[in-house]
Amino acid sequence: MKHHFIQLDDGVSDDVKAASNLELVVATVVLALLLQIFWRCYRSFYLNHVKKYISSSSSSSSLEPSRIAAVEDILNYTFKDKRLLEEALTHSSCRESISYERLEFLGDAALGLTIATHFFRLEPKLNPDQLTRLREKSARNERLALVADRLELYQYVRTRDTDTLNRNVKKYEEFVKRGNFTVRSPDILADIVEALAGAVYVDLNFDSAKLWTIFKDVLMVDKIKLPNEHQSRQIINGAQDELYGLCGKRKWGNPFYTYRLVKVGRSQHETTMTSSVEIKTHDGVLRQEGDEKYIPKDARNSAAYLMLRSLQQSSIM
Repeated sequence: MKHHFIQLDDGVSDDVKAASNLELVVATVVLALLLQIFWRCYRSFYLNHVKKYISSSSSSSSLEPSRIAAVEDILNYTFKDKRLLEEALTHSSCRESISYERLEFLGDAALGLTIATHFFRLEPKLNPDQLTRLREKSARNERLALVADRLELYQYVRTRDTDTLNRNVKKYEEFVKRGNFTVRSPDILADIVEALAGAVYVDLNFDSAKLWTIFKDVLMVDKIKLPNEHQSRQIINGAQDELYGLCGKRKWGNPFYTYRLVKVGRSQHETTMTSSVEIKTHDGVLRQEGDEKYIPKDARNSAAYLMLRSLQQSSIM
């Protein structure tokens, strides 16, 4: 038996097939050209923009190695990412670089948390108001400024065209050197400490416990005395009159008092406040904030008493 194989006509002519093949070839060539154009554009953009950014960002730091080593030695901590340290030491006047403002914001919050945790664990009998005052006392701007002055941190900060700021910092350092700790401090000094805390916090992958092990010595929090219940209730009578008499004797300006509400309650007995006193001396303006009180007179007496005690400690009286 013979088998006959018949090839069926698919209905497509050779001309149509040739045209289809040609279209496929043309499409392939066009696609190849487009890919080549895209690659050239991408390569040009990468070389001109991305690579420059990466190279500038990945560089260890534009700070001098000696400056980096000095600050790391002060903190007793070695940064894994030196760029964080550079950012923490860059003032906003250097517009071509990222300033320390974001790290300062983070460091302020991180220090507040670690300090609150420290006192919370240290003394279970402390109430929320006492914990709040201890946290504020430990991380208030005036105290952080003294920390920055003690560690001489300002000399490592990158600034540009800040002659006035430099003079203010130098003037403050001279006051502190003479034992006058009540003069108003430039904000940048506290900002530096907070920015460095933020940089360390990020470098530690946001580990607050490790941050505290580093900054508890920097802040010298152990020197802050816990509140005595009797002393906290004691009213320092006559402090306003004594401070007023001292100002007249030294021919200083009269004491000026301001108030700050700490907690507003439903009645006067549930509302607490602090008072701050300012006096103009021959060397500048001195300012002191008192303890939290319920009565304005007690708040003024507290501020005046602490001012007198500060003046005695600095041998100004």
